[in-house]
Amino acid sequence: MASLALAAAIVFLSIVFMGPITYILARIGLPPFIIWILSLFCIVSGIWFSITLPHIFYIGLIPIYFGCISIQRTNTYDKN
Repeated sequence: MASLALAAAIVFLSIVFMGPITYILARIGLPPFIIWILSLFCIVSGIWFSITLPHIFYIGLIPIYFGCISIQRTNTYDKN
């Protein structure tokens, strides 16, 4: 049972922290196609997380938000 709890914790934390990591990588200046792929993954996993756990849906909003601002950051970075 401990290994199941550990696996669930790893999945949960990877989904929650993927958004801020993507935003940091966008701020650093990674190529836009990598940021787009990671941001889309963040948005999809955030939507999945919000749908599967409706009683704590707001935790799924974290990767969705960071995925969106990473895409916006990449788009403004391309114009400058």
